[in-house]
Amino acid sequence: MKKILRLLLLFFLLYSSVAALYAASAEEGEKSALTLRANALQKENVRESLKYLTSHIDLAKNASEKRSILYYTATLEESLGQFVAASSTYAAAASIDAADAPGMPAASNAELFLFAARSSLEACDFQSADSYLDAQALNSCDDDKLIAMKRLLSVWSALCKANDYNEAKAVASRLEDFVDDAKLVDIRRNVLFTLWYVTEDSKWKDALVKDYPKSPEAAIAAGKGVVMAMPFWYFMPRASLQNNNKSEASSGVAAGDSGERKKPSAVREQIGFFRERENAQKLVERAGKSGFTAYYYSEVRSSGTEYYVVVVDEDEEGSIGKKLRSAGFDCYPIKD
Repeated sequence: MKKILRLLLLFFLLYSSVAALYAASAEEGEKSALTLRANALQKENVRESLKYLTSHIDLAKNASEKRSILYYTATLEESLGQFVAASSTYAAAASIDAADAPGMPAASNAELFLFAARSSLEACDFQSADSYLDAQALNSCDDDKLIAMKRLLSVWSALCKANDYNEAKAVASRLEDFVDDAKLVDIRRNVLFTLWYVTEDSKWKDALVKDYPKSPEAAIAAGKGVVMAMPFWYFMPRASLQNNNKSEASSGVAAGDSGERKKPSAVREQIGFFRERENAQKLVERAGKSGFTAYYYSEVRSSGTEYYVVVVDEDEEGSIGKKLRSAGFDCYPIKD
């Protein structure tokens, strides 16, 4: 009798364990995008939220839920500066042919491809950006706002790939037709800023400050702000670099000094990012004329392309960034 009771107890325990596991598995496999987002928001910080989402995306119960949670995940990746991951995640969401999940932010596939292109630009991956901008969903789109943004991103990509200022100026000139186009009014502020940033022509700055006085772009053009830490802006050749005479010596680099250094392991302010060594050298000399000891080092990306990063070492007081911005240099801190 005792043996029978022990067997029954063992069977009950095994059955309970299996049932519990099955219930947990079923529960995990039935999560909606709303539930996944709510669980993620309970985490300690954004990074932990993102970690939770990336490990639970496959638990979305259908295509709509998965598409929406991918979209939400991409927004977190982009906010954290994980631009390569964000572009892939946006594109993955756009590749799912499904409706938006109930209660989640809505986005068309055309919008998602635009977001993927934007993130690729932020990652300085211009080839991927161009590929996303050529997606069928965007080519067949008839939304004026999305078409306008596509045109702007396309010009930004072309500017970043320009080999010198003359080429960049020719690309930027395409934007002049955008300024008074009623269909492109939503990007007019960006257009004026880009025209000023590349050409440094005061008429574009004046129009920006006059028409959008409280905008971040106007603040930057007026010298009261700095470009956000988006490296792709540093790829655009600018008038001030073109006009700088590279044969002149400066306090920042001695005559005959190439200005190139090995990459240091310290906090420093990045003021430029170029594909051409000559442009990096010009910026080193320009910074030297303003009293900064700038130098550049090279980096080879996964594509095999070599780039030149122009930096100024931070001082003990941590004041170099502020001094650079006061002197008119766009910069942001980097640390190994």
